[in-house]
Amino acid sequence: MSKNPNTGVIVEARYSKQQLKEYSGNPLIEALPPIWSFEQVEELLHFYPEHTNEERNYEPHIRFHCVQRLFSYFQPWSTHFDIEQRISRVIRQGYITRNPLNPNYAGDLQRIYQMIKDGNYEFKNSELSKPSASGFTIIGFSGMGKSTAVESILNRYPQIIFHEEYNNFDFDHNQLVWLKLDCPHDGGVKGLCANFFMEFDRLLADKTYSKFAAGRNTTTATMIPRMAQIARRHSLGLLVIDEIQHLSVAKSGGQEKMLNFFVNLVNTIGIPVILIGTTKAMSILQGEFRQARRGSGHQGDLIWENMEQDDDWDLLVEGMWSYQWIQNKCELTKEIKDVMYEESQGIVDIAVKLYAMVQMRAIATGEETINSDLIKRVAKDNLKLVRPMLDALKSGKKQEISKY
Repeated sequence: MSKNPNTGVIVEARYSKQQLKEYSGNPLIEALPPIWSFEQVEELLHFYPEHTNEERNYEPHIRFHCVQRLFSYFQPWSTHFDIEQRISRVIRQGYITRNPLNPNYAGDLQRIYQMIKDGNYEFKNSELSKPSASGFTIIGFSGMGKSTAVESILNRYPQIIFHEEYNNFDFDHNQLVWLKLDCPHDGGVKGLCANFFMEFDRLLADKTYSKFAAGRNTTTATMIPRMAQIARRHSLGLLVIDEIQHLSVAKSGGQEKMLNFFVNLVNTIGIPVILIGTTKAMSILQGEFRQARRGSGHQGDLIWENMEQDDDWDLLVEGMWSYQWIQNKCELTKEIKDVMYEESQGIVDIAVKLYAMVQMRAIATGEETINSDLIKRVAKDNLKLVRPMLDALKSGKKQEISKY
């Protein structure tokens, strides 16, 4: 294995026997981590911060710092398992027809190159080897942990795998397993494409690809085929585009052009694409694009709204409640659980912050305990900026919720 200053460790390929026939004989799949069970996923993803009972007797100014550990607490639930399984499937399915040992692999690269050379920027991935790539869209409320969940899962996969020899044959190849891009704030799709090339150069310690985004006459129509070419050359397994609600309709040439960009990207690049955004992005992804996504993949869309007051909510709050730095330990009662839900409306980020603020208030005032009245007071005092959004969620009225 080797290093470069931008990416850190590049993992050397280690191949494992595949149980499924369609995954066998493909070095890109055999070099991936195993397909994990739900129990293994929970073990890989959870993060429980340090905590001891002795710390509850520390001085208040020290305990304030201990409370900050709550923000690193991560308890996966059913939605995380769903996303992990989807990512596991789309990466492997996307590699099935892109086996570099298949004679069609070199032919596809040559055809893409020739099409670009001939100025044919309208080709679709279907004109190449039959694609098996599929992706999906994650749309949800801000604060639910969409990006955190996807990043946590992606980080369990090596980002770059270096292949040198496969089954006693020379096989010199850099495999880029996943690439995650954040949409430029209030930017256009052209800037997003430029970020794709720059990220490839950063990860591969190269300066070759950024030039494809340069030039006054460069357009998204000319960049997308280049993206497809590079993605295939380096066996990109998954492209994740986050914060799609940041894209400016005006800078992208209007909503229809932005819609067409995503359709062309999915159809041309030939690898799984995951789009992530808040509900503000729904207007971009309506109508024709939704149908195009369903036609290109089998994973479906994932709408991630606020949590229901169900077993997943209990799992989150009960796990979090064990981290207390107040001197008088408070038991988690149904009343407290209900109040926590009422004041956070099942928004994970709000729930964790509220619990942390309640502990700090209890320590600061010398109350050193937690009850439902304290939770309500802290919520009233410290959640003023998000109160209109929370009230909209409480109302259950789609018209009110859509304002935010």
